[in-house]
Amino acid sequence: MARSNRPTLRDVARAAGLSVTQVSRALNDHADVAPTTRERALRAARELGYTPNIAARRLKVPETHAHSIGLVLQPTTARLSDPFLGELLAWMVDEAGGHGFELLLSTPPGDEHPLAAYERSIQQKRVDGFVVLRTAADDERIAYLLEQSFPFVTFGRLPDQAGFPVVDEIDDSLQPAVDLLVELGHRHIACITEPTEHSKAIYRLRSFHRAMREHDLDVRVDDVVEAGFHVDSGYAAGCRLLDRDDPPTAVVALNDLLAMGVLRASDERGVRIPGDLSVVGFDDIDAAHLVTPALTTMHQPIEQAGRLLVRQVLTAIERGDGYDEQRLITPRLVVRASTGPPAP
Repeated sequence: MARSNRPTLRDVARAAGLSVTQVSRALNDHADVAPTTRERALRAARELGYTPNIAARRLKVPETHAHSIGLVLQPTTARLSDPFLGELLAWMVDEAGGHGFELLLSTPPGDEHPLAAYERSIQQKRVDGFVVLRTAADDERIAYLLEQSFPFVTFGRLPDQAGFPVVDEIDDSLQPAVDLLVELGHRHIACITEPTEHSKAIYRLRSFHRAMREHDLDVRVDDVVEAGFHVDSGYAAGCRLLDRDDPPTAVVALNDLLAMGVLRASDERGVRIPGDLSVVGFDDIDAAHLVTPALTTMHQPIEQAGRLLVRQVLTAIERGDGYDEQRLITPRLVVRASTGPPAP
């Protein structure tokens, strides 16, 4: 699909040195925008020759509803084989069906522009709103949907989020995991993260650092290893930590698949879990209690998250522009066999 060369909301945000949501609210004359922010946004819009897409704005009150919620899965960041994603989708489908909606799943080719599937769905009126997963700090999907004034909800906050609804975790999601490890006697605790351009990884890593500071524990630069989303990248990160001269006595992984990769790396090296190394995951997928040893993890209330995502986007569809409620869920610690005191 040919893409327009006209300036976008994202271009205005970059020129003004503001976020997309700040610019969107400024140009839409929201009362809570500071005068200096509004002027910066207006000045940048004038200089770039930016004008709102009036035709797109009319789409927010369509003549007929498709009774569909769109979800675009980019092959580079999401796989249907991901157990967390699979369960999340199941609960979203269940909730949407209860409201007379269906979930329309799109898996575009890997070489297609990330916005193309959104453009097609909006222009062809296939969906009434979108659920956006794995949000990034500078997310062009959010910029585009704000510019189109099209209803959506994100699973994951942005640092300056405003102007759209969100479902996310509480800020201190990893505090219980670090508390447990410290109570067991661990002082050298490492962290394996998902890609840190994604907002969920950013917030979980911040929670890890805060929890460590509360216990007056330092986090060395090489104690934080960035990985991907799946077992193989957790294995590679685990190898990197365990092959050091001073390996950690505990590892917190930001999802269960990464933690399972660490279990595999430990097994290959004869590292006993939890005798030599304690491992904590996040999400509590079904396989977490089936691996050996059973994985201590932060249980993510997936049903609650899936249902909230659907309810939030349906509310955005009903209310139109300006609905921006945040709904935060609270993970809980599930202690199993992969954690214990450090070796003497």
